[in-house]
Amino acid sequence: MSQRPQQNPQLPDHINNSNEHPLKDFLVLALAAVVIISALTWLVAASASWLGPHIPYQWELRWQSNSGQQTTAEGTDLTTDDTGFTADSTSLTSDDVRTTQTEQALQQLLNKLVGDDALPVQLHYLSEEPDANAFATLGGHIFITRGLLSSVQSENGLAMVLAHEYAHIYYRHPMILALEQASLALVFSLLGSDNIAQSVSQNTSMLTILSFSRDMERAADRFALERLQAVYGHSQGADEFFLNLQRQHDAETLYLSEFLQTHPLTEERIQRIRQHTARHDATAATLTPLPARLKIGQ
Repeated sequence: MSQRPQQNPQLPDHINNSNEHPLKDFLVLALAAVVIISALTWLVAASASWLGPHIPYQWELRWQSNSGQQTTAEGTDLTTDDTGFTADSTSLTSDDVRTTQTEQALQQLLNKLVGDDALPVQLHYLSEEPDANAFATLGGHIFITRGLLSSVQSENGLAMVLAHEYAHIYYRHPMILALEQASLALVFSLLGSDNIAQSVSQNTSMLTILSFSRDMERAADRFALERLQAVYGHSQGADEFFLNLQRQHDAETLYLSEFLQTHPLTEERIQRIRQHTARHDATAATLTPLPARLKIGQ
């Protein structure tokens, strides 16, 4: 019978011991993780850009309806009588009436721009919001702030903004972004980042407001300029909103810096609008006045 060793044998140094520095191994693994995540992110974006426009618009409307998306800016159940005045079963305040009338006027202007057979969208007027802004969200919702109405001087300037936001819905940009974010949440979940995944999933509707790419913004601008040209015969006045932003730059640097993170630079947009006007409008044209119900502080 063989004799057992009195102590554990000393293993040679080369067994189960890498000659590589541990930091190098870590860097290789970290680089591989970055490459995998980048590739997955690119695939998610590419798939969403292809799939988004193919999802039936009615599915998007039902999805948002089932998820509890509010149907009016104030969540009021509104009905319209034969005279076109909108009211509900309860007593409306004067502010409610003005908000409803403003939303009706905005809807009429949008119908004028895109036609009654366009994708169904709902206009919301944010009467308490002083910042000049407009945005489109899932489910065909367009929001216009009081600050924006006060920043345009003609129907043409407001029409540019409305057509631009409708273009996002027409091109299904909110749906594309929603698919991207839902897919990214899944990727993060699979990678073990449940907190990030949960945050992305819970804030998808808000993220679609903030995340339109510059390519999406440029496409929406082109669409809007084409609609102005078709409806008014010219695109003059389309730069009113952006000129106003430019004038306010010094006083509102912080707000504009946030706004421009996801919008092409104001100067760039003004130049594109002017180039379009120069190509298509040989002479100065008369601008259409704002409808009375859309005049704010003028």
